[in-house]
Amino acid sequence: MTEGVSMARAKMELQEVFDHLFIAPLSTHNWASRRGRSHWVELEGWQDSMAGPLSAIADTGGCDYVYLRDDWYFEVVDDPQSLRSRLLQWHAGLLIGVERFDPIGTYETLDFTFMQSLVERMRELVERACVIEQARWQSTRTEGFR
Repeated sequence: MTEGVSMARAKMELQEVFDHLFIAPLSTHNWASRRGRSHWVELEGWQDSMAGPLSAIADTGGCDYVYLRDDWYFEVVDDPQSLRSRLLQWHAGLLIGVERFDPIGTYETLDFTFMQSLVERMRELVERACVIEQARWQSTRTEGFR
């Protein structure tokens, strides 16, 4: 299998995981409690911050746009390592937000467990996406030297 085919497969798998973690929880998941769903919605800012670069990497295999921006979101992002750091900062904010949910009763506990599992898998998604972005970054820099 060639590197291009494996990278294409990795992007496709990344897109599936992205959709499952960022779209399905609100569109198709049956929340056990209103309070749990509401809490998840309140954390949307953290999710949206992460979603932009992750979606771009899943869709196109890279997210060059983040390196060109000079705003609060990406002012310190100038390479894949700093992008990873920024994504992990947002992930930490999301995790703190989830952990602040104090479930009362069985239904809210189910929702809390679901939120925790989403955040854990989002961390894995960040790592996978950053591997793809790092590979793209390196390939665009070495192509000029061939």
